[in-house]
Amino acid sequence: MPKSANPELTTQRHRKARLSIKQERFVKEYARNGNGAEAARKAGYKPKAAKEIGYENLTKPHIKQMAQAEIARIALKVSPERVQRRLDEISHEAQADGQYGPAVRAEELLGKSIGMWVDQSVNISVSSEHVQALLNQARQRQLEAIDNSDDTQDVVKTTDDD
Repeated sequence: MPKSANPELTTQRHRKARLSIKQERFVKEYARNGNGAEAARKAGYKPKAAKEIGYENLTKPHIKQMAQAEIARIALKVSPERVQRRLDEISHEAQADGQYGPAVRAEELLGKSIGMWVDQSVNISVSSEHVQALLNQARQRQLEAIDNSDDTQDVVKTTDDD
């Protein structure tokens, strides 16, 4: 009977299988960014083959299982401090790569997370009764006569002839 014909034996071998150093790095990178090709590149695989290797690694049950376990482990460790630390890392990595837009965005989110910027929008709710009252008041003011007599008495002559 061939080795792969018995699925139970295959499963046992996968459980016992150890990951290579590159595969371990791949799992950690994949858990961090969720992109197989990028994880393969950062793990040390050749850039030209990164997309294929990333896909291949994720089809291997023991690697996929380890990646899911790492994602779950990271999810348990999510905290404001971790998010701030990660935003700082992203900002510095993006800036080092010459990607200033993502670097600025990461810094902006970092600043918001520590309360540097406060949302200054104002929400005003106005009912139709308020609007109607304002319109009535405006109509009454239009009907009133305007007294301009005091406007001409306080005119001060300013000339530079002196």
